[in-house]
Amino acid sequence: MSVSSAKQRQAEGKINQARQVAQAFAKPLGGWIATFQEAIGMSAPALAERLGVSRNSVYSSIQKEKAGTISLNQLDKMAEAMGGKLVYAIIPHKGAVEEIVMAQARKKAKRIIQRTRAHMALEEQIEGLRSQEEMIEELAKEIAREMPRDFWK
Repeated sequence: MSVSSAKQRQAEGKINQARQVAQAFAKPLGGWIATFQEAIGMSAPALAERLGVSRNSVYSSIQKEKAGTISLNQLDKMAEAMGGKLVYAIIPHKGAVEEIVMAQARKKAKRIIQRTRAHMALEEQIEGLRSQEEMIEELAKEIAREMPRDFWK
């Protein structure tokens, strides 16, 4: 196993682990800032004082978080001021990382197999071939294993 392959496997493991953990919780309706404030009993004026900003700035940050426009840096500062820690991750919508890779490999394999079969049909060489699905799956596994430079194109 090459170094880059080992690094990729480690990254896959980390992402898949984060995905499992993330499934256990969802963003609260009021957002994390307001929810954390509520949990520790910290008022907006107290948070504003810790941050060295106005109360309106705290309320603005809460609204930005709800709207999805707050920066990670700003959210991190808010968390630190409340004695918390910002944690974020990018995880797959569905399934594991390997499924994303295999879906892309299948797309590439399907294009290749369809093109090849079309040429073979023109030359009347298509009889006796395995099913298209079997060929696609076999080629997809090979493509995913090799990860050519144009893999994501």
